[in-house]
Amino acid sequence: MQLAGEILQSLNNTITTRGSPLLNIQFGAYATFLSFFGLANLTAASPDFYGIPDYASAMIFELFAPNGSTSGIPSADDLQVRFLFHNGTSSNISEPVVFPLFGGSATSISWKDFVTKMDGFAVATTERWCIMCGNTTGQCAAYTGSGNGSASAGTTCSSQSEHRMSAAVGGVIGAFVTLGLILGLEALIILLGGLKIVSKKSLAEVATLNSQSSAEGDVKG
Repeated sequence: MQLAGEILQSLNNTITTRGSPLLNIQFGAYATFLSFFGLANLTAASPDFYGIPDYASAMIFELFAPNGSTSGIPSADDLQVRFLFHNGTSSNISEPVVFPLFGGSATSISWKDFVTKMDGFAVATTERWCIMCGNTTGQCAAYTGSGNGSASAGTTCSSQSEHRMSAAVGGVIGAFVTLGLILGLEALIILLGGLKIVSKKSLAEVATLNSQSSAEGDVKG
């Protein structure tokens, strides 16, 4: 959610500053990728988005004008956004692939629609972060109590917590599910391959016995 807010801020800065900066780069973890895949409903575009991305994968958000422009950044009404993904960037054998966002079919959407969809889950302000995380101390204290509409914000937060799982709990559950799938696949491979797990101590004892048997055979010979 916070990444979505940062994406909106970055692209909006490019528009309002007339192209400065033209490029913004961020680095993140696997969990951030997976969370955004779900929030942006990219799983509807491809079942591959259910999986863990390869190391050094890249998400690209391209802000462009369909008709081109020779005078810098055009107006926001003329801009569109395109999402591209590259599963692993350790080589240049393949190119980033365009995927439709938010469960749609169009490979690009207007900047206005992009902002509307992203605002549905993006965390772009301290106030919204405090509400989503349920924090009422420190810098979040300003958004609790009876002032600045914080009472309604608190009501919204409690209502959400009653009816849906928090993002933190969902992330932990997702991590354990992934770990369980990996362990299950390993167990299946071991069973089908006729393999068995033995301790290092057992292997050392077997190696010692084999060495002694070989020595005795040499002596007898």
